[in-house]
Amino acid sequence: MTVGELIRVLEGNPDGLRVVVDGYEEGCDGLSPERISPVEICLNTGKHHWEGRHGDPRHLTGGLPDGAETAEALAYARTIIGASPIVSTFCRL
Repeated sequence: MTVGELIRVLEGNPDGLRVVVDGYEEGCDGLSPERISPVEICLNTGKHHWEGRHGDPRHLTGGLPDGAETAEALAYARTIIGASPIVSTFCRL
C-alpha cells in the first residue's frame, strides 16, 4: 500500500473514527503517530508465516539475495501492553 492509497481509504471515513491494527495474538491495538517512521525494507524476503513479508536488509542472513529489491517505507513500531516497547529492528533512513 502506498501513502496515496491509504489516504484514499481514510478519506471516506469520519474524522473521529479510530484506526487500529490487529493485536499480537488477539484483539486490536490503536495507532500512535510517533511510532511511525521511515525505514528501508527488502521486498518479499519473508519465508515463514511468522515473519513479515518484507525484511530489514541489515538482518538478512548471507546478505541480500540475488535480485533483491529494497525500498523506502513507513513502518509502525508495535508495542505490547504491560511490556517494554518492542524495539523496531528496522533501520531509520
